[in-house]
Amino acid sequence: MAESSVLPFVSVIVAVRNGEEEIGGCLTSLLRTEYPPGSREILVLDHGSTDRTAEVMRQYPVRYVPEAGRGVCQARNRGIELSRGEILVFTDPDCVVSSRWLRELVRSFEEPAVGGVAGAILPYPGTTPAERFAARRRSHTQERPLSHPRRPFAMTPNVAFRRDVFRRIGRFDTLFPGGGWEDADLCWRFSRETTYTLEYAPRAVVFHRYRTTARAFFVQHMRYGYGLALLRRKYRDELSWTVRERLRAYRDLGSAAVGLGAAVLPHGPVTDRADRLQTAYFGFLRQLGQRVGYLRAAVHSI
Repeated sequence: MAESSVLPFVSVIVAVRNGEEEIGGCLTSLLRTEYPPGSREILVLDHGSTDRTAEVMRQYPVRYVPEAGRGVCQARNRGIELSRGEILVFTDPDCVVSSRWLRELVRSFEEPAVGGVAGAILPYPGTTPAERFAARRRSHTQERPLSHPRRPFAMTPNVAFRRDVFRRIGRFDTLFPGGGWEDADLCWRFSRETTYTLEYAPRAVVFHRYRTTARAFFVQHMRYGYGLALLRRKYRDELSWTVRERLRAYRDLGSAAVGLGAAVLPHGPVTDRADRLQTAYFGFLRQLGQRVGYLRAAVHSI
């Protein structure tokens, strides 16, 4: 694949909403990838931005589609519809891609049996407490979901599929609001309804920016909880959610609350105390956000 003439045409799809502070860095990195411009296109699908995203987009030679549906899944589906690529690649506006990202993703598709490829997701260096906590947890690492013994899946900040996959299984399920578990649903349908394999390309690297504030961190985990509830509802006959598992979820929330209370107590060096308090605080926000999101989905289903 050294010559551009034999490289497959690739469509990079990015869904964005209110991304004025991040989309520029993402697009700059995409335009610098070592992949011939004539063999790729970049589509940015804006699903309802109210900030300066549209103004920022005018600075970049990419295809910008404003008001591309409501929600991340609708926007990605619009991107699939408008795209021309043989290979469809997804990343997010809060990601910065490495220079060989596309080449490393596409390399695996040389094998006809491969229908999907996930790349590595590494933490972008953060400066705020929220960013540092999420980076330590590596919440967006691909290795964890891909290594699940029964239901492996890839995360959408760094994944690619053959166009044929969407012809066979359909697109993203718009039941999901986006930002939580719609990628698992897509990959599970991929595994069930095709004979393709899903591969991992560790050298296809993107750097993911985490939420910078406690509020944004909490809202993100609310979406995770909401999406998880929808996933369990859709696969209710296959995913267990026993009374014991429900109690464990609330026990984890209680443990996080106790940990936060203990961290407030004045013991140990001041610097260590501050680190413990931040870790306990964001651990509690994580558990609380997921529980609140899960309950919201349950209430909406009534």
